[in-house]
Amino acid sequence: MRPFINWAGSREKDLGVILPLIPKDIETFVDPFVGDGACFLAAEAKSYALADKNAELINAYRVVQTGGPRLRTLLPELKKTWENCDLAFESIRSGLLELKCSADDGLFAEYPSLVKAVGRITDRIPVEDLFPSPYTEGDQFLMELRHQTIEALESMTLFIDDATVTSTFYTAFKAAVHQYLVEVFNLPETKNTLRAALLIFLMEYARGDKYVEDAQQFRPEYAGRKANQRSIESRISTVTSPVLARKMEVTRTYSQELFRTLGYPFSKEEGNFLFLDVPGPGPKTLTTAGHKRLAKFLRNDTKARWMAICAPDNPMVDMLNAKPKKIRHAVPLGKELIIMNY
Repeated sequence: MRPFINWAGSREKDLGVILPLIPKDIETFVDPFVGDGACFLAAEAKSYALADKNAELINAYRVVQTGGPRLRTLLPELKKTWENCDLAFESIRSGLLELKCSADDGLFAEYPSLVKAVGRITDRIPVEDLFPSPYTEGDQFLMELRHQTIEALESMTLFIDDATVTSTFYTAFKAAVHQYLVEVFNLPETKNTLRAALLIFLMEYARGDKYVEDAQQFRPEYAGRKANQRSIESRISTVTSPVLARKMEVTRTYSQELFRTLGYPFSKEEGNFLFLDVPGPGPKTLTTAGHKRLAKFLRNDTKARWMAICAPDNPMVDMLNAKPKKIRHAVPLGKELIIMNY
């Protein structure tokens, strides 16, 4: 079962190494840095406790857990919107090719005339057919489409072939759809279920799979041409999976770092298991001091089994190797290290 969301730092490709190392007799599987939850989805336990610093991600987990029919309607609608791009773009493709030829012939010496010419073409798009559900006023999408189209045109060299022109404009079209839905996501009135559906959709096409914030708003970049043909079909399959539904019935989610408030009780139970995919040091992730605090916690405040994945030069490794040693086993994982107390 794939994760239901595309997220930077996924361990989906590493499960072949990680999963055999995870104990089979777990009471509660605890993951305080859950991300896309690849290991949570693969591991077996009687119950689960998940947390992440990103409140929007945790909202998505909670909506998947409780959202029901509304989420199951929204995700296919967004998938349909992405598919509708082909027909909508085809309705203006010839006009865009003519626009490129006119630009090459120097007919748009003045910028306002270019804007008007682009508007005459892009305003032909039947917005009500492109977006099955009206998220906001369609004029906002058309404004974004004009902007993306002009940027695409300005990026092109003189007299390039029609196939390249078409591909560049098509990427601009999909970037406009993506950016328009980003704006919908950031509206104060957007409800949690729609926010979760949009997050799942938008992250599928985000550059570098990264959740990007600017001025406390979600501001991902479109991943470009390589993302044009992606689909969220596999994400929908996970969201609607009975296996995930059963797992979420015995899962608790927290919007703060689990160890700061609720980690202590979990760590005291010998049957529990802490899975720690430790973020690299950084002001928005976990500082060096935070790594040291985590190592101290694992040394002194836990009876549960734990696994941590980190860089070999992480200060945690030396602290946990100091006498009496807490690391019982270590396994390489690419340029990282899996360390365990069992």
